[in-house]
Amino acid sequence: MRDDRRPQGLLVAVVGPSGAGKDTLIRLAFEGLTDEPRIELARRTITRPQDGETEDHESLDADAFANVEAAGGFCLTWRAHGLAYGLPLAIEDRVRSGRIVVANLSRRSLADAVARFGRIAVVEITAPRAVLVERIAARGRESADEIERRLARQVGLDIPARCESALRIDNSGPPGPNAKILRDHLRGLVASIRHPD
Repeated sequence: MRDDRRPQGLLVAVVGPSGAGKDTLIRLAFEGLTDEPRIELARRTITRPQDGETEDHESLDADAFANVEAAGGFCLTWRAHGLAYGLPLAIEDRVRSGRIVVANLSRRSLADAVARFGRIAVVEITAPRAVLVERIAARGRESADEIERRLARQVGLDIPARCESALRIDNSGPPGPNAKILRDHLRGLVASIRHPD
């Protein structure tokens, strides 16, 4: 039976629109966190093949993803832009063991994250619409019409009431300084961990 005590660690949900640079800031922030073992990056499962350009993730086809989901192999799942995303069940155990786990989430999944983890922190990465369009177009995966439809589907950010902290980063400029802001924020969250007895 799963232990339902308050989680000892913290899930940090990094959210924001497509093209805001979430993966870039996360990657750069973690390059400077090699000396902090209590902060970990969640490796998501996505129904999208690896392409060598986006985040390192576990890739499953839709049927395999549905099978893992039905078997309870994810602690959190959501759908966006025709893809299914999941956080492996082991991530919940890592948070309960006292770790800060950083995960790239959908803004629509925050309420489910709070219901599952009890407490979360939110980091919103954003940028002006023109910057988003330019960055998404540079990926070369979508037409101009598809990009417009993608951005039209974007939702606002609703911070859950049981949020430990919230940080907003405007990532319209060079990523280096913003990655440092994220890295420093994550280091600061380490102090909020209630360690197991």
